[in-house]
Amino acid sequence: MLARAHALLNAPEGATAGNSARLAAVLTRQAVEELIDARCAELCRVPIVAGSARAKLAVLKSLDATTYGAVLIDAWHQLTVFCHHHAYALSPTVAEVRAQCDAVRTGVEVLADTGGRAR
Repeated sequence: MLARAHALLNAPEGATAGNSARLAAVLTRQAVEELIDARCAELCRVPIVAGSARAKLAVLKSLDATTYGAVLIDAWHQLTVFCHHHAYALSPTVAEVRAQCDAVRTGVEVLADTGGRAR
């Protein structure tokens, strides 16, 4: 999903047309939610963690002492703001969404480089 979000943001005509930045934010948030599920399952040592997104964020905040958990929490909150449409608010810019995508991608790369264990 992150790759699709990046492709959408990097499309020559797509990134400046319509709601492509918001769509990329939705895709990135879905990817972040999958990463949060995986990280919570790893921290709790169970195959699947059931619960609301806020409950999972609380698990990350209390059990994950790494910077990776904080990156996921911050990204989820920011992307949630980007995904919601209000008539009185401006849409997120491509640069704002790209920054969140890059932060999440960096966190994923750090996790991969450490063999599945966050630092």
